[in-house]
Amino acid sequence: MSKPAPFAWNFCPICGESLESRDDGESPRPHCERCHRFYYLNPVPAACCVVSDGQGKVLFVQRAVEPAKGLWSLPGGFVELGETTEEAALRELEEETGLRGRGARLFGVSTQQSPISGAVVVLGYRLDGWEGDMEARSDAMDVGLFGAVERPPLAFQAHRELLAAYDALERPSPADESLSRP
Repeated sequence: MSKPAPFAWNFCPICGESLESRDDGESPRPHCERCHRFYYLNPVPAACCVVSDGQGKVLFVQRAVEPAKGLWSLPGGFVELGETTEEAALRELEEETGLRGRGARLFGVSTQQSPISGAVVVLGYRLDGWEGDMEARSDAMDVGLFGAVERPPLAFQAHRELLAAYDALERPSPADESLSRP
């Protein structure tokens, strides 16, 4: 995917004053003289969970909304103001699947260009455990646990990268396997 064009900032979102291009010490940026503020186009933070049943199956959500409606993804979404990335991952899990996760531990990060947001930084969390009754809820038309050979294709490159990182962590290393041999 090509790098998105920066969107044009014409007016200050705080006071409504016209913005002018001014150098912030690194490059020209939109600047509000009245507010003494530069505006930056930064990546949007998102978080997702890899939920495992302990038997090698991973939870996926079939998306009920665009982008990628009808395709599968890891449970997750955008981080809201006032919450940590861990809280966002757990909130999205419960909103989409009805499951309450615990012990979210960061295992990977993926940054991808997005035609909608410009760029998204997705933080992947694995859980120590979960509880509740699994059901498709907001933003989901279906949910399911899938083994490695039956997994559906994932809608987002970031989720594919994070799932590969998770799989690599779960796979025993050759050194671990040699320790278990007599």
